[in-house]
Amino acid sequence: MTSLRQGRAATLLVVAALLVSTVGDEVAMVALALRGADRTGLTSVVSAQMLAGLVPGIALGGPIGRIVDRFRADAVLGVTLVLECLIAAAAAAVADGAVLLIATMLLLGALGAVAQTCVMALVPQLFPASDAQLRVNSLMESVRNAGYVVGPLLVGLLTARGGTGLALAVDAGTFAFALLAVPVISRWLVMAARDARTAGASDGPADGTDEAVTDGPRSSGKTSGGLRVGLTLLWAGAQRRATLATIVVTVAATSVVNVLLPFFADEIPGGTAFYGVLLATWSVGLVLGPFTLRGRLGRRPTSVVAVGAAAIVGLSYLVTGAYPVVPLMLAAFLCGGMANAVQNVALRTYVMAECPPDVRGRVGAAYGATLQSSVAVGFALAALAPAEWARWGILVGGAVAFLAGSIGWLRTRAVAPAPVPAEGVSVAAGQGSEGGTL
Repeated sequence: MTSLRQGRAATLLVVAALLVSTVGDEVAMVALALRGADRTGLTSVVSAQMLAGLVPGIALGGPIGRIVDRFRADAVLGVTLVLECLIAAAAAAVADGAVLLIATMLLLGALGAVAQTCVMALVPQLFPASDAQLRVNSLMESVRNAGYVVGPLLVGLLTARGGTGLALAVDAGTFAFALLAVPVISRWLVMAARDARTAGASDGPADGTDEAVTDGPRSSGKTSGGLRVGLTLLWAGAQRRATLATIVVTVAATSVVNVLLPFFADEIPGGTAFYGVLLATWSVGLVLGPFTLRGRLGRRPTSVVAVGAAAIVGLSYLVTGAYPVVPLMLAAFLCGGMANAVQNVALRTYVMAECPPDVRGRVGAAYGATLQSSVAVGFALAALAPAEWARWGILVGGAVAFLAGSIGWLRTRAVAPAPVPAEGVSVAAGQGSEGGTL
């Protein structure tokens, strides 16, 4: 396949759009929660808002996957960003009561799930080689996690100066800015299809058509079925089932820990102030983690890397609960954040690398629904633990995640293919093996 000659300016625009849209997601979530607390004074409303942001990715996985598979992913992404922009602007003006606040979070949660599925489907279209996808996903993960750090800081400043209305208005602006990247992505897709046809498809479709930018024509009936089809394909094969089952267990276990950590804050040196430092340390690890995949780790099978990273996340929580000493907790949270990011990149690449083009949307939606369901189960289980048992809950959750990840690592390592020699995938960060960049 010949190289995709995406320019540096276009690459920077796409990366900037990803960063800004991620900041927008965080601004929307925090600003709406703050407005819910301020206007209603009810914890039940804020809780319902959080659930409303989570549920669409689970309940609407089937329709979302079918939409992304049926239409061009870049076009769906563009429409999604427009709707997010309009909803955020409307929320700034009129969303005051409990019903409107919850409805706004529900709509933004659904649109966010659509956007995430589009991005998952677009990466393999632009970068067919699995090693290139790993590099691109690593870059995107670091940029996205940087947005998660910047977003809450920005909403705090905006709310202090102009209230939640200003924060939501700026949020609408972030989605509008992200729209600038959509024409660039569309052009890249046309270039990718042209290069693919030049390499071996002399009778391909005309440039600019839907078929030209979606890896070929749609087969009759391939868009039938929804989440069930995606889940069937997602879990197909013994190795995939072993890998995903491990991740499901570790995500649920660590989600329990995430709920209990605030109750553990009073037992650690420095109290809630140091708890904030720990969260910031984890966020730094999320940004730095993907860079570790640029070396030898990036040449290991992605299934092995994903479950190994999951084990490290569990170990970090286990250490935190067992030895609440400041230096040790800081090191554990930094390593845990890095491992969390590595797990996300490796698992996403593993799931999507060899996914057939006409089911990428449904597989991506099934992937998101699976992980969000695991998070929801963890949150529900945490409600069963008394607050005074927080430390024991953290120890148990960390231990379960560590043991499950370790067993999964041993199993996947035994059946995974040997690592690719270094010279075979010498690709700069953000650059595909065919020469394309994101």
